[in-house]
Amino acid sequence: MQNDSIVNPFAGRPCREQDAPVSASEKLVMTVGKLPYTSGMIPAERKQLPGYDSGVLCMIICLFIFLAYNSRHYSTYFKNFTTDLFTVRRTDSSSAVRTFSETGMQMSIVLLACACEGIIINAGMLAEGCSTALSMFQEIVALTILAVFYYVWQLLIFRLVGYVFTDRFSAWQWIKGFSASQSLLGLTLVLPALVVLFNPEQAGTVVLIAVVCYLLTRLIFIFKGFRLFYDNFGSLLYFILYLCTLEIVPPVIIYRCIGFLSQLQP
Repeated sequence: MQNDSIVNPFAGRPCREQDAPVSASEKLVMTVGKLPYTSGMIPAERKQLPGYDSGVLCMIICLFIFLAYNSRHYSTYFKNFTTDLFTVRRTDSSSAVRTFSETGMQMSIVLLACACEGIIINAGMLAEGCSTALSMFQEIVALTILAVFYYVWQLLIFRLVGYVFTDRFSAWQWIKGFSASQSLLGLTLVLPALVVLFNPEQAGTVVLIAVVCYLLTRLIFIFKGFRLFYDNFGSLLYFILYLCTLEIVPPVIIYRCIGFLSQLQP
């Protein structure tokens, strides 16, 4: 008869709690419920790009459609474009006539310039970590409207200054030079604005390019104004006052307004 007291070391038996080697100071810990490692890693939030926003894309598409609609006589517009931008020669008053198509072309390019300014300023604000209570589309629209108001304000002020300080034809040339410079700015900002829509990491470079383009187009306009208005030392003094009042103070005020807008935290 087999002795039951002999234990077979190879015989299988269930493991018991008391068989585990534990010290007296250790306590048995049991995890109840869902284990943390079974949930995986928490995904990072996908960064929203301005180019993926439906409202921004619709705005850009509408502006390009408006530009395409008014570009049927673009050759005539660009023929007069360089003349409006640089020429100060007095010609026959009949040359001052502009067709409705040219006016529509100019309006569409100016609106495109304002939209590009809004997009680039918004990208610069996001790069600096400035967030507002507005959505991305609403913020770009607000900045675009601000650029439109700034353009209209400048147009009215320049008309008033030209009416007060010079003759009608010189004032007309000055206003056409301003509109042409804004059109040139719009054409130079289209590509940087499209780049920053889908690549916000390049916001710093794009903002720098936009500032350089703005300064260059502004210098062209200022140089034409100087050629139109300079007669003697007294006119030079008035021109310096114009630079301080209309070319330096308004951009500073706009910068302050953008800074105030960026302080509207959500």
